[in-house]
Order: sequence, then C-alpha cells, then structure tokens
Amino acid sequence: MKTLLYIFLVAASLPVSAGFGKYPIRWGKVSPSEFTITPQGKDAGASAIVLCDFGDIEVTNRTFYTRHTRIKILNEEGLKYASVEIPFQTKNRHDDFYALKARTLVYENGKVIEYGVQAGQVETIKISETWSKKKFTFPNAKPGVIIEFRYTIASLDFATLDTWYFQREIPTLWSELRFKVPEPYTYLVTFRNNRPLEPDEEVAFGGRLQWLYDTRARPRHNELARSNYLLYATDESRYKVWAMNGTDKKIIMKNLPGLALDRNNQPVTDYYPQVHFSLFESSGNLPRSFRPLVVTTHEDYETRGAWELVHDRTALTGYVHYRMKTWSDLNANLLEHERFGQYLIKNRGGVRFIDSISGKSINAYDKMNAIYSFVKSNFRWNGEFSMYAGQDFDDFLRKRTGASADMNLLLVNLLQHAGIQADPLLIRTSDMGMPEKMYPVKGQFNHVIARAEINGTLYLLDATVDSKDTGMLNRKDIGTQGWIVRSDNPGWVEIFAPGDTPEKEEEGLYRL
Repeated sequence: MKTLLYIFLVAASLPVSAGFGKYPIRWGKVSPSEFTITPQGKDAGASAIVLCDFGDIEVTNRTFYTRHTRIKILNEEGLKYASVEIPFQTKNRHDDFYALKARTLVYENGKVIEYGVQAGQVETIKISETWSKKKFTFPNAKPGVIIEFRYTIASLDFATLDTWYFQREIPTLWSELRFKVPEPYTYLVTFRNNRPLEPDEEVAFGGRLQWLYDTRARPRHNELARSNYLLYATDESRYKVWAMNGTDKKIIMKNLPGLALDRNNQPVTDYYPQVHFSLFESSGNLPRSFRPLVVTTHEDYETRGAWELVHDRTALTGYVHYRMKTWSDLNANLLEHERFGQYLIKNRGGVRFIDSISGKSINAYDKMNAIYSFVKSNFRWNGEFSMYAGQDFDDFLRKRTGASADMNLLLVNLLQHAGIQADPLLIRTSDMGMPEKMYPVKGQFNHVIARAEINGTLYLLDATVDSKDTGMLNRKDIGTQGWIVRSDNPGWVEIFAPGDTPEKEEEGLYRL
C-alpha cells in the first residue's frame, strides 16, 4: 500500500530545445498499483485522491487548454467526484469544447475493466449569456474505482489565461502544468504559494515591472534569457514571476495535502498554490487566422465581441502591437468607454428628474436613499455580474433590466447628478479570489458597485442586493478590494478594513 509524503516541488523553466519529456499520465495506461494508493496521516479519512492532474496550455492562433485528470474514489462520500461539470465560454463563440473522453476503471480479478461515458450521456447546460458547462456522470462508480477524463478547449483567451490551481480539497499526488509561449508573445507567469507580497517586496517587484516597460524588446529579451526568464522572486521562492518569450515552462507539485478550510470567508483557492498568466506584450505581422484571438485585446471586445471586430478593418490591421496598460491607462480608458464612463455623464431628465425622485429634499443622505430606492424599484438585475454595461444607456432605460454594471453605473450617474460625490468601484467578487494589484489585469474584474461620500462618511451601495435597505451588500461584495474609477486620485480601497467584522443582517447580506 502506497502512502503520501507531503513534499512541494517546482520544476525549473525549460528552454524550447530541451522539450518537456514524457507525459506524467497517458490515456489507456493504468497500473494496477494505482488502485492500491491510499493517503495516510491527516488525509487518512479523505473521500478521494487525485492521482494526477495534468494541464497543457499552448498559445497559437487559439489558446489550447488540454486537461487530463485521474481520481481514485475512496469511500461513499467520494462519489460526488463521479459527477463532473466543466465550464466554458459560449458568448461570441469564445470557446470550442472538444475531444472529451471519460471513463470509469475497475480492477477485478487481476484485470482493469473500463466503462466509458458515451457522447449521449454528456449534457451541455447554459449557465448564462456568457457561460455554459459540460456535465456528465461516470458509470459504475463506487469506492475503490478510478475515474479519469480528458478534454481540450480551443479558446480566444489571449490577454489573460485561466489560472491553474495545484491543490484541492482532497489530497493530490501529482499536479503538473506545461505552458508554451511562442514569439512574438511575452507573458507574465506568476507562481504563488499562499504568499502575498510584503510592502517592501511590492516596491522591488514594481521596480522590475517598470524596467520591463522601459526596456526595448531585444535587450530585455537578452537579459531575461540570461536569468532563465525569471523577472522577480521572493527569497524563499514562494512568489515567482517569469517574463516568458519564446520559451516553455513546466511546473510540478507533488504530494499535496487536502485543504478545504474556509478562512475568514475567503475562497479556499486563495490558499492553493497557483499560476496566473497575463499577456505583457505582443507585436508583429500575424496571419489572418490569428485575428479572432488578438482582437480580444481591443478596447471594445467586451461589448462588441470578436466576430464583429475581426471583420472591422478599422479595429485590427495585419500588424498587431499590444502592450499591457498601466493602471492610469486602464482608468482613463474606462472613463471614456461607451459602456462605462459614458454611463456616468448621460443625462435623461436633469434637475427636475432628480427632484422628482428625491422629493426636492436638501438632505444629501435622504437624496441618496431615495435614488437608491428608485433604482431598486424601477430596474431589475438579470443575475449577471459584469464589468461593463451590457447594453447602450438608452436601451437599458427602456428595457429596465440589465447586468450589475448597468444597474450600479446608473446609480452612480443619478447620485452624481444629485450633487453627491459618487464613483464606480470595480471589484472582483470575493468568490473569485483576491485581485492582482501589481499590474492591471482588466479581465479580473467582474462587478461594479457604487461608492458615495457624504460629509466625510463613506457609503458602499449595490443595486443588485435583494434588499431595499441602503448600505446592504452581497456576501460576494466584501472581503475583497476594489479600484475606484475617477479622473482624480483613482486607486485601490478595501471593501472593509482587515479585522473588521460587518454586522450580519440576514443570509448573504451585510451592512457596512
């Protein structure tokens, strides 16, 4: 019987010429010894164990995600892992999901017997306008069996790729990720092992990022190559950032214990070792087949979509140059964006309209309450979190239904026209993990709330909350940080101060 010794291992970066070597797992090759693996120690009572989780990411004219996962079910509780759901993006034909294979493996009388998941047993379920999921259940699942599945997604992800998590709530014997970066792309690849940066480390890392911005491509590439493309690392290497260009990387972590504790309402994934990918730069003449991919970096991609922009000659030419924006650039672009900043300045009623909402009250707090109640009573949230409004301003006023950005940008608009200091606050909902603060990853934000200030008192408002009381926030709004979008003094703020405990009013809602 094999046991687990918990050791962390991160493999070094590999040059292209060296290759990656053999795959850690192959379809159709299962050793009888894998059926005898049992975790010991703190994980002795685990319901299942990940024997191998292997991912491969390759950026070409699409970003190809391939994943092969093998899990052994240990007891009845572990049968929940026999039902699998895999999300993918369907809006604007963003993802093409294919090559799915899944099977149950049973070891009986010295032989491995296979029970495959048939194509007709895989459901495609629509989650929202943006997301769908593949759902299937392994046949003949019971304690002692091994289940495995493999699939590929050809995606239009380009500027920001999917995060890879090495750890899970159940123990993991082997987790491996391979990433191929061809020229002319330069990606920031960040490895975090439950290790936020200290203030002095943020300054040091910020200096390296500024060097990346200030240095020309060739001398930058030469210096990075000499350091094996490592841009920054903490002393104990639990936080490392590579600036990868024309190179490959393989990262392996072995024998990871299960981790399923909910710490201070933060997602457990915040504590998992993980890798993030963000495009820093791309330039050159690219083939036409690359256009649907690179057009995702266009400012209007979120509102117009790839398949509209790719046929717009003014939106994309043969020569492509992309450079990661600074926070100042991102802030300025948001204020000018038709589905963000323009929502804040359009006026459909003027002072008389504001007076009709607030009853001509001269008290700013009463005005804020009245405007909040007006938006809640006259507009309906469609359940979608969003960074940009999902429709034109006038269309939203007519339909009176929209995403979170539609709702809260209108709220900020009315507050500003009422003479109240108010700004939109971009957030990454707490269930998505903490945001990247060192450099601007636009796609990391998925929600907008309103931030108002009256006589020195700050108020956070969210018109998507299922409550008419001003100051109530959804659980997902708190325990994170937000970026205030405004022309003067934009920047990061805490949704609530560390260590503060908001008063819980009812399930899922908090008052600050």
